[in-house]
Amino acid sequence: MKNIFNTYSRHLFKKSFVISAMVWTVMLFLDFSVTLVLELENISAEKDFFTILSVLLYEQPSKGMQYLESSMLIGTLITLSIFNKQGNLVFLRSAGFSPIKIVLVSGLGPIIFSFMLIFFDETVFLDLSKKSKLLNQPFQSSEEVQWEITDKNLIGLKRINDLEVRAIQVVEFDNQQRISSSDNYLEGNLENGELYITDSTTQKIFDFPTSFFLSSNTLENSSLYSLLTLRKTFLSGDDLQKIDSLIYAKLFLPISIIAIIFLAGSLMFDSTRSSGVGRQIVLGISIGFIYDLVKDLSIASFLTYQLPMAIAYLLPITILIGIGTYRFQKI
Repeated sequence: MKNIFNTYSRHLFKKSFVISAMVWTVMLFLDFSVTLVLELENISAEKDFFTILSVLLYEQPSKGMQYLESSMLIGTLITLSIFNKQGNLVFLRSAGFSPIKIVLVSGLGPIIFSFMLIFFDETVFLDLSKKSKLLNQPFQSSEEVQWEITDKNLIGLKRINDLEVRAIQVVEFDNQQRISSSDNYLEGNLENGELYITDSTTQKIFDFPTSFFLSSNTLENSSLYSLLTLRKTFLSGDDLQKIDSLIYAKLFLPISIIAIIFLAGSLMFDSTRSSGVGRQIVLGISIGFIYDLVKDLSIASFLTYQLPMAIAYLLPITILIGIGTYRFQKI
């Protein structure tokens, strides 16, 4: 009987690994196909089809990490539904396997596959994404305008890269918070926490908060090691909140996948006589969608009120594990 347990456990593990990998690949391909069709509208003499294809291929693996949680959840639910349809879940339970053990065994495949993708994202995918942005940079017609308040000035500018800026607008206010002057400059440099206006007759320098120099693209394309190193160099609360959010997002990603599989897996042991296993899969995907909303709300709230970001990520995970534990006790 022990050999039967091992055989079924290995089969469940392999099937969940393969199906989860296939689901992630399909979601990646669908996203790539839609993006490619949309980008074909931007074909020009300078930006041909092969350039667009190269940019998308380089950025797609790292972009696919946003589908990791949902694809691992769907892969686990499909695996369990196949086993349930074949009667293997009933056999495993009659042989002494508890529902929680069956779910954890089926979740090992997606978890291992997730760790593999996380490792490749840190070592390969992020570098490819940076390369795609370098390839696409010459064809970007406009940059996003960033605004920052410093002292009595409201400054807007467009960033060319991490050091160079252009289209600088400086609005100065008086003590009554009324506009006293407004000036425009063509270009400037960002260095050592300061903005240097390079085309001014008199040297103009403005101090900026450190967080302004951390563009969203730069942070999102940083590895965990880079974020941890970057965190040591900034002391302001806003900087730490922004960096901590990305650090904990990477650290808690595997735990988040385990928690959501743990809860959704309990749905597979409900009675399927009246509605079939499709109902459980739909409910599982719905739970994943609701979890994403709750997590985003938690993160946004903790960022707004400057609360510890670790709790913002742990709170939704704790709720999932608590509900999952309660459901398994009811089976």
